[in-house]
Amino acid sequence: MTAVHARPILSHRLKHAALAALGIGVTVGLALAAAPAALHAQTAPTGPIEITTGTSPGGTPDVLMRRAAKILNEQKIITNPLVVQNRTGGSWMVAANFVLGRPGDKNIVLCIAQPILTTPITQGLPTIYDKLTPISMFIQGDLVLVVQPSSTVQNLKDLVALAGQRERSVKVAGAQSGSTDHMVAGLVEKAGKVKLNYVPFDGGGAAQAAFLGGNVEMMTLTPSEALPLVKSGKARIIAILASERRTDPELKDIPTAKEQGYDIVWGQAWGLAGPPGLDAGTVKFWDDAIAKLVANPEWQASLKENFLRSKMVPASEVKAHLAKLHEEHLALLRDLGLAKQPAVQ
Repeated sequence: MTAVHARPILSHRLKHAALAALGIGVTVGLALAAAPAALHAQTAPTGPIEITTGTSPGGTPDVLMRRAAKILNEQKIITNPLVVQNRTGGSWMVAANFVLGRPGDKNIVLCIAQPILTTPITQGLPTIYDKLTPISMFIQGDLVLVVQPSSTVQNLKDLVALAGQRERSVKVAGAQSGSTDHMVAGLVEKAGKVKLNYVPFDGGGAAQAAFLGGNVEMMTLTPSEALPLVKSGKARIIAILASERRTDPELKDIPTAKEQGYDIVWGQAWGLAGPPGLDAGTVKFWDDAIAKLVANPEWQASLKENFLRSKMVPASEVKAHLAKLHEEHLALLRDLGLAKQPAVQ
């Protein structure tokens, strides 16, 4: 430990000597040396903190935020009471606009989910992700393609061959236009040079009901949604849309789309952002808290049960990370003909 601390002490002494040589007082030098530390000091908010989500209770983002809040409080990583508030409507725009309307508020954060990126694109609205104060992206999930258990389709190559026999003959169930399901269908079309018949439903539950009723050939699910259907003989997984195979016993034998010759990598991610103008001290407070959450064994175990990952993208990198995600979503939605002319920023 002594060696670790020797470098900054020596550094300060050298700074003071250099300042003295320039005729600058040691007091001023100390103030300059202390400034960066003060700029990065965390400031805990006072009182309860609201985590706003745009989904209804029981939706994936809601469940994930409640689980995070529970562990953060129980492990005393954050001692302020954390309350998850569901503000539904407008494909997350009600929740987003609520937080955007609270500039500088230290006691509110917004759960970042895909609609924060896609809804402005599909509705021709100004971007939102870049108006918020970046905090962290720290939950990631994979997606799988499933077909009917009685289908002759055994893999992604078979699916593409079937779809190639007649344009839009293969029916695909999913949530509303522009959803994750729709974008994945678009990626399959692009990679396989085919046209699918995408059938949008009012949410993932309705789409799954259509699949279970045998009304469509394929759909996109998370591993935690798909595996119970596989075990009960109601679906078959033909590909995982990850960059490499999962090592979980339940998923290790499922090939990636890339292994099968189709460059399709797509998933889901969630995180937090603050209102516009959130101070650096509060951002540091959250940055430190999320780092501790991600390192917490209970948190990691709870996500592993649902085949999710938790790798932290810190506040300093989130802006660039979200910008990249936005460009990827924009390009895909343009390919699908769903991107409207952006409103004047």
